[in-house]
Amino acid sequence: VKFVAQDGMRGSKSNSTGRSGEDLIIQVPQGTIIFDKSSNVVLSDMVGVDQQLILCKGGRGGRGNARFANSRNQAPRMAERGEPGEEKYLRLELKLIADIGIVGIPNAGKSTFLSVVTNAKPKIASYPFTTLTPNLGVASIDDSTSVVLADIPGLIEGAHLGIGLGHDFLRHIQRTRVLIHILDGTSEDPVIDFGQINSELALFDIDLAH
Repeated sequence: VKFVAQDGMRGSKSNSTGRSGEDLIIQVPQGTIIFDKSSNVVLSDMVGVDQQLILCKGGRGGRGNARFANSRNQAPRMAERGEPGEEKYLRLELKLIADIGIVGIPNAGKSTFLSVVTNAKPKIASYPFTTLTPNLGVASIDDSTSVVLADIPGLIEGAHLGIGLGHDFLRHIQRTRVLIHILDGTSEDPVIDFGQINSELALFDIDLAH
């Protein structure tokens, strides 16, 4: 997607400076990380409400003919072109922000849990990978307190390597304060399932192991 800010206006007679081009403001969801695409350097992590960042500055305006006047030539018929503004290629990555992340193997019951404790209406079915993108729900603790829960799609062995869209899902877990691990008591070995998910979390980000 290409975004282009408005050009400034030409100057006019009576030494009037041309109007500057309006700022181009691009709104992004809270939790968006902005990378320089060529260097992969993080330019900003947009986690604050109403947080702003200037990514590209407009070019300097050209000087009008009055700036070139002198004692010999009091009305020069020349002016200076303005300079082009900055250009950048960026990559945006969204990491959801939630108080609680719900993790587990595919079809463990994460979406069902979310639908019961919050106002969310996720798709629920009896086959793996029903959830393809994280679902968010809000649970009210009391009249003044609420928490946001994120249902993270099921993780499988090799998720830290990107298998099964693992990277897409794991990066959202980094944005949660607490993890709820849902186990399917009818699986062949729930303890192995529990260990597998914990291993994938630690291999992706050692902080998640804690």
